Amino acid sequence: MSFLKLGQTTLNNFLLQHYREIGMNNDELLVYIQTKMGADHGDLEPSTEQIGQVLGWSAKKVFSHLEEMRKKGLVKFNSRHANDGRVTTELDFMPLYIALFKNKVNHESTNDRIDKQGLPPTEEGQIKRADIYNLIEQEFGRPLSQIEMETIKNWFDIDHFKPLFIKAAVQEAVLNGALNLRYIETILVSWQKKNYHSLNDIANEKNKHQQYKQLQSDEVIDIPLDIDIFNVDWDKFK
Repeated sequence: MSFLKLGQTTLNNFLLQHYREIGMNNDELLVYIQTKMGADHGDLEPSTEQIGQVLGWSAKKVFSHLEEMRKKGLVKFNSRHANDGRVTTELDFMPLYIALFKNKVNHESTNDRIDKQGLPPTEEGQIKRADIYNLIEQEFGRPLSQIEMETIKNWFDIDHFKPLFIKAAVQEAVLNGALNLRYIETILVSWQKKNYHSLNDIANEKNKHQQYKQLQSDEVIDIPLDIDIFNVDWDKFK
């Protein structure tokens, strides 16, 4: 009976699928769920202490996540004076829902644009923004910061890099041991300047580069065996 009396907290599936795309991380989602549970029961002023007890965190950590969401423009803190003179602070998550709505509109318009361009869905449609965010976080071994997420967002919205190219650039960065967004972006800009249109163009360039390196490594310098290698004029062997 206690289980049934506690009721249920309903979450929108679109939020669960796209929360990372609007800048929320996993911890912030947990705080939002706990806060929404209280709001659904009429508690508009959440107790960071109670939420912390449920999540195993300090009240300070819970509040820090709420403050980060406020800075990202996903929640508003509305303070008001109660009848007894006490100041209460209610959380307004309407900005979060608006951000989700805008993301949904942008997502649909992107798909429409791809369809109009006649791009094959098996190439572009299978890789979404969330896939890129997840891939980079997996390779970095940590959650992305808000600044990093904004940078990646700009790759799509401003630079118009293809998702397949972004994935390939991340893999290239991993192979070269240079896991940072600046290096990945440098690769993408280079490919864009070279007017590459497919992964085959990238593969062809890599093959040419490897062949060139192989030719360089095949060059043999003829060095006599009866010399003092510590006191030799190497310019003679260039």
